[in-house]
Amino acid sequence: MNIFRQVAVSGSDGGIFRNEEALMPNYLPDSVLHRQREISEIAYALRNIPRGKKPENMLLTGPTGTGKTTCARHVLRELSDYTQRAVPIYVNCWEYSTRFSILNLVVTKLGEILPRRGIAVDEIVDRISQICKLENKVPVLVLDEIDRLLISAHGEEKLLYDIARSSENFGVNFGLIGITNNESFQSLLDPRVKSSLSFVHMKIDRYSPAQLKDILRARADIAFSPSSIDSEVVPVCAAMGAKHGGDARVSITALWKAGRHAEKRGARKVLVEDARSVASEVLEEIKKQDFALLTDIEKEIVKIVRDNGGKIESGPLYEKLAKKGIEDRNARNYISKLLAGEFLKAEDVQKKLGRTREISIA
Repeated sequence: MNIFRQVAVSGSDGGIFRNEEALMPNYLPDSVLHRQREISEIAYALRNIPRGKKPENMLLTGPTGTGKTTCARHVLRELSDYTQRAVPIYVNCWEYSTRFSILNLVVTKLGEILPRRGIAVDEIVDRISQICKLENKVPVLVLDEIDRLLISAHGEEKLLYDIARSSENFGVNFGLIGITNNESFQSLLDPRVKSSLSFVHMKIDRYSPAQLKDILRARADIAFSPSSIDSEVVPVCAAMGAKHGGDARVSITALWKAGRHAEKRGARKVLVEDARSVASEVLEEIKKQDFALLTDIEKEIVKIVRDNGGKIESGPLYEKLAKKGIEDRNARNYISKLLAGEFLKAEDVQKKLGRTREISIA
C-alpha cells in the first residue's frame, strides 16, 4: 500500500482534523472569547484614526498566553475592515529587533519598494512621511515584545522616539500598541520618550480554568471533524494551561499535539490518553517555536550553554564568545535578550574565590 494511504488524512473525508490551522500560533479567531472589555478599550484608543487624527498609544502587559497579541491583532483586523485610512502593521520584536528593520517593514507595508542599494534610516523615515501625507494614511504599529528594543547596544529605543514625535516632526500620525510581559517596562524608558508616548496602560489578567475550557471548545469545534474528539480531552488540556499560570498557548498546543498523537497511532478519535501522552512535549514545542525567531548569534549562545552541560559561569561564557568575535558589551546584550525571553536563566552563586554569575538553560 502507498505510504500516504496509511497516514490519517485531514479534512472532509473522515480524518481527525478538519482545520488544523485553528490550533496554530498565528491563527486569529473570528471572535475573541473573554476579552470583550480589553478589545473595546483598544478600539477606543484608536477611535480617531478614521478621521485622520492622532490615536492614543496603548501598552498591553500581562503574563504569557493571556491573549494580549490576539486582542491587538483582532482590533487591527476590525479597524482595517472599517477604514482604508489605517495601515495595520504587526511586528514581533524578536524577529524585527532594530530600528532599521522595523521602519523598513513599515515602508514596505505602505507599498513602497526600496532600492537595492543601501538606504539610510532617515531616508526611510522621509519616505514614510511622504506616503502617509500623500495618501492620508495612519500606520498603526503593534510592537510585540516591545521591551526587546530596550536591551540593544545600538539605541533601538530611538524608534519609539520617532513614533512619539512623528506628528510634530514629520506631520504624520502614528498609532502604537506595545505588548510586553514586563510590568515595569515604562520605568525603563527614557523620560522624554515616556512622556511623549503617554501610554494608556492596560494589564490583561490570566485566564481562569473555565475560560480556558471555553476557548479550547471553540477552537476544537473548528479544528476537529465532528465526533473525532472525546469530551474529556478539552478539560485535560485546559488544566495543563491552568497549571502553567492560565496560559492559553499551553492549552491550545496540548490540544493540537493530542490530535497529532491520535492521528499518528491511526485512530479516528482523540482520547484523554492522547492528551496525557503529550503533556511533557507541550512546553518544549512552544519553546521550539520561540527559538526559531532568535538570531544566529543568540542560537549560538544557547548552544554553548547547552553543550556545557546546560550550565556555565559568565566569565568562561564571555571567553568563548570572544573567540567567536563577540565583544563583551554585545555579549551582555545578547544574553540579556535571552534572559528576558526565558531561554536562559541567571543565578548568583557563591564559589571559593567569591560570588559569580551562573548562566543555565531555562
